[in-house]
Amino acid sequence: MSALVGVATAVITWFSMPLLINWSPADGPEQPPAQGSASLPAVVGAPSLWTPLLEQAPIGSASVLYTSNTWFSDRDLLAGLVGAGDDVYRVYTTDGEAAGMGEILSPDGTRAASSLGIHDLATDVLREYPPAWKDLWVRPQAWSPDGATIAVLVEVGDTGSTGVDLLVPGTGEIRELARIGGDEPLPGWTVAFSPDGTRLAVQNGAAVRVITLDAAGAGVDVPLPAGARLAGKGAWSSDGANLLVVSGASCGCAGYPVRWTVTEIAAYAGTPTGRSWSRDGVFALRVLGWWPSGEPVAAEYTAAAGTPPTFFGTGEEQSGLTSQNAVDEARLIGLDSGRVLLAGAGMPLGGGDVESFDVADRVLASGAVRAGDPPLFTMGLLVFLPLTVIGISIAAVLTILLWWLIIRWWAIIGDHESARPLR
Repeated sequence: MSALVGVATAVITWFSMPLLINWSPADGPEQPPAQGSASLPAVVGAPSLWTPLLEQAPIGSASVLYTSNTWFSDRDLLAGLVGAGDDVYRVYTTDGEAAGMGEILSPDGTRAASSLGIHDLATDVLREYPPAWKDLWVRPQAWSPDGATIAVLVEVGDTGSTGVDLLVPGTGEIRELARIGGDEPLPGWTVAFSPDGTRLAVQNGAAVRVITLDAAGAGVDVPLPAGARLAGKGAWSSDGANLLVVSGASCGCAGYPVRWTVTEIAAYAGTPTGRSWSRDGVFALRVLGWWPSGEPVAAEYTAAAGTPPTFFGTGEEQSGLTSQNAVDEARLIGLDSGRVLLAGAGMPLGGGDVESFDVADRVLASGAVRAGDPPLFTMGLLVFLPLTVIGISIAAVLTILLWWLIIRWWAIIGDHESARPLR
């Protein structure tokens, strides 16, 4: 079946190659979204085999960008999109990075940045990165609140270090902000824009550097609790006064022996404010943003069977946190209530439809959740239905055969009784 998926996808992709253009000053700051124009689907499912490619039918704007290894083979390298206001599904060609860690939606959901470039979801255009990044590993991490700039992780030659750079999509201008060691960059847990877009928090060793995004670019290192690091792209509090950091610890938790704790600290002093949230039995936790009520919301990951606990250690140790092979499923939760805001529909034969995701900022800001209407004929269902039909058919044949044997047995007993001599 996976071979069939690969052939079908390859054929579609061959006839639907994206349009590539170079950089031009066409993009500007995003406009505030209309109220009620976006909502979060409560359920997201695997795309069907015939879900159109983005290049075939642009989606306009998306609420959720998600990835998984369960509904397409690794070599196909596709990411899924769900519409901002309805449950239209699209897929597009990507490079295999997990959503939210190397694939991110712009705040208004009209663009998706990946290691390949920036996909315009309304025009089917893929804009490649500037020539200065040619042949370098680029991993987009966060859009500024107005959508005018993107913070990215980019390798720095053969130095073993990674750069934190800002890209202005409209002009192709690149600004180098920081250089961090080889073990430090962890996609999804390294940078976060302040709500007003004037500061950027960057994980820097055992501290977070808060950089003011003016001409001087001055930075202040904020100490963190032991074992903690920046909680994700949504780590800044809504008022810009505090930061969220996350740390993991072993526990005797049911299901999985790890407890993750998100702690709020003062943005410059690094002192805890007194607020914290813990989640037990979780493989990883990554804060995406804030609900209108002031509740932080996070992507919560469940470990695949046999996956060992992984914490923020060396690059080799923490690399498992960004691997979809280590994840069974992901969901979006409110940290105050524990309420599940977004979940995968689940596949009939096991495995999650969502292993990692990103949510457009304006969707979180809207505070609206719709029921969600995932595709019916997903890969799992296409496998499950034939097996179900075969199973029912076998059961029916066995039932008829058993009934026939019972009838024959009673008939033989009856003939035997009638053949006995009278006394």
